[in-house]
Parts: sequence; C-alpha cells; structure tokens
Amino acid sequence: MDIGMSIHSELSKFWRILSDAEYRAFRRDYKAYRRAHGKGTPAGYPGLLPGQTVLDIGGFRGDWTAMMVERYAVNAHIFELHPQFAAKLQKRFSENEAVCTHAFALGKDNMELSLSDDADASSVFVQSDATTTGAVRNLVEVFEELKLDRIGVAKINIEGGEYELLPTLIETAYIEKFDRITVQFHEFSEGDRKRRDDIRLALSQTHDCVWCYPFVWEEWHIKGLGT
Repeated sequence: MDIGMSIHSELSKFWRILSDAEYRAFRRDYKAYRRAHGKGTPAGYPGLLPGQTVLDIGGFRGDWTAMMVERYAVNAHIFELHPQFAAKLQKRFSENEAVCTHAFALGKDNMELSLSDDADASSVFVQSDATTTGAVRNLVEVFEELKLDRIGVAKINIEGGEYELLPTLIETAYIEKFDRITVQFHEFSEGDRKRRDDIRLALSQTHDCVWCYPFVWEEWHIKGLGT
C-alpha cells in the first residue's frame, strides 16, 4: 500500500469525524450495533421455527441464508439483482433443497435496471463506470407464483432499493405477511432520511421496531409477536 495514500485516507477520515455530525452519529451507532449484535448481518431470531420461510432480499454471497438454514432449519428464498452474484448463489445452493435462488429483485414493476458493479455495494443508485443489468419483478406476482403466505424473517439489504420495496409492500398490504423484518437503510441522497422516516411511520401501523441503529441495521416485528 502506498504510505502517502494511507496517510491521506486516515487524515480524511479524521477530518470527517471532526466536521461531519451525521458521520459521527453513524460511527457511534455502528459501534453500538457491533457491541450488541457482533460483526456482520444479524442472524439471531428467537421463536423462529423449523420449516418456516425466510427471505434473503439482496443475497450477495448467501452467507446469511446458509447460517439461517443451518441454525433454524428454515426454508429460504434468495433474491439477487446482480446476475453474476445470482449465478454464484445458484451454484452454491444447487444441492440444498431448503434454498431457492432467484436471479431478480423484488419491486413494484417488471423491468430491467442498470446497476453499478461494485461487489456487495452494487446499486442502482450509485454512479459507476462499471455497470451491469439486472431484472426486477413485480412482488405481488412473485408472491403468488411462489405461494409465499407467511414469512418468518425477511432480511433486506438492497443498496437503496428499500425505498421502493418497503412502500410497495405496505401499499399492497403484503407487509402483513412478514413476522420479522431486518433492514439496512442506505443514505445516498439528501432526501433519504425523510424517506426512511416516512417508511418507518407507515411500517409502525403493522409492526413494532424492536431495535434500531439508524442506517446500520434495524429490526421490526409484526404487532403481537413479541421480541
């Protein structure tokens, strides 16, 4: 690693900590999350039963699904927009009858989207010289096709796509099929904080927020489920 670049990076990080209150708050929340839940994606769900269905929305490498199937003996559906990641997921779980992989994202409409090609940070909402194309399918059609009636857990990490997916689930009342939702909101533009607030307000009509580290991870349970 170039020493000059490393020093510049550390100085830039230090200056951002000093000058950016929102960044300081994010770092504080991220550290608090790690103390409470450890490093990585949350995967602790007391009360989740063998045979229940979980959705991995934004599967990337499939590590969360693998952990959930091993730990809870659940059935999993993985949805991945990025075609290369989706192909690797299909190969990884090809002999696992508990896992179904789907090479598309869930959304409001059927469409094709260009997205940045940046590993687990690949997004429709980030500009990049490297791009690829992925498919989005209408979530109502998908739920009916797959006969998804009761969802034990949905993990949602879709790099900004949550701002369309969650309102669509709420508007269609399909959100009421979800017992637990673990979601990572992303902040790519000035309006994202308000969008998150609006979604949380609407979601609170059917679900309770049981813990929250803003723009890190937060978890919601359908009312009456308990923690």
